[in-house]
Amino acid sequence: MSALHTDVPLTLLWGEADALKRRAVEQIVQAWLDESEREFGLVRVHADEVDLDGIVAELQSGSLMAPRRVVVVDNIDALLNVRQRELAPRLAALQPGLAVVLVCARQSNPQRQGVPVAADLRKAVQAGGQVVHVAPPSERELPGWVAAEMQALGKRIDREAAGALCDTVGADVDRLLSEIEKLAAYVGERERVTAGDVAEVSVRVSEADVFKVVDAIGLKDARAALTMLDGLLPEDVRSGECISFLGMVTRQLRLIWQARFLRQRRVRPGDISDAAREVTGRLPEHHNFADAVRNRDWLAEALTRQAARFSDGQLARAFDRVHQADLALKGKGGRLEPRTVVELLIADLCR
Repeated sequence: MSALHTDVPLTLLWGEADALKRRAVEQIVQAWLDESEREFGLVRVHADEVDLDGIVAELQSGSLMAPRRVVVVDNIDALLNVRQRELAPRLAALQPGLAVVLVCARQSNPQRQGVPVAADLRKAVQAGGQVVHVAPPSERELPGWVAAEMQALGKRIDREAAGALCDTVGADVDRLLSEIEKLAAYVGERERVTAGDVAEVSVRVSEADVFKVVDAIGLKDARAALTMLDGLLPEDVRSGECISFLGMVTRQLRLIWQARFLRQRRVRPGDISDAAREVTGRLPEHHNFADAVRNRDWLAEALTRQAARFSDGQLARAFDRVHQADLALKGKGGRLEPRTVVELLIADLCR
């Protein structure tokens, strides 16, 4: 994560790890408000629910009970660009004692690079505060990051167990944090977390499972993909587990997209370290192909094989459909059961 300053009145947070963005918001809130001030001083709104008028109303309102206030606006990128441009000049002269934190949602489109807001809004924030990219650790850094997170909970995890957890969960920081908390609770008073604990407690969906499902989708074999799903997500599965599953599918699709990009430029997976910077520099920092396949030649070959089964148009459509399914699981696209949302997604992608 780029440097976060908690003493500036205006902050824009963007990046894929929601849990890390929540931590950044909490750091800012702690710096501005005492615990006793939060009841009246902390306001949180969602841009996709209140639109521009609701945001401006919160920025302009004051309270005798709260001389210092923090207004957190989630999903700021959900505002139409024209509304974002209208918001920009209103951030130029904030009330004394007011801190504003704008938080972007996770991005589902791997081809979109940079801050996902209108340029006018980004420039207004930079002029009055900071734009912070809340970047998760790279895949090669993940085991060490897992160990540090476990240590913060008063536990130790050995290298084998940390590697097993990363292989099982993948590079999704939000899911990893959830699994770390579950493991810490599982071992109880015991200080050390082992690979056996990971195998016993960690999520039932592994990288290999998702790889097989996506492989079936690439072959347009809906029956095989749905059959595999039976062993991964039970009928009464919770939305959270389905969202985690979609996160792993998204990661797999991102890696396939990068494998296809490299294939089109005649870069073999084994030669990626020697490829021109103009090629590798276009790959994303998070879910990075080079990091994912390092010392895993079998995975590089398998992803390249999968990439040949998808066209650019099919991948673009797949990302859009996964995004729509994610919204549905979060209650923004109907009232279907979580498992049904995933089943319909798979059926649609296999057409």
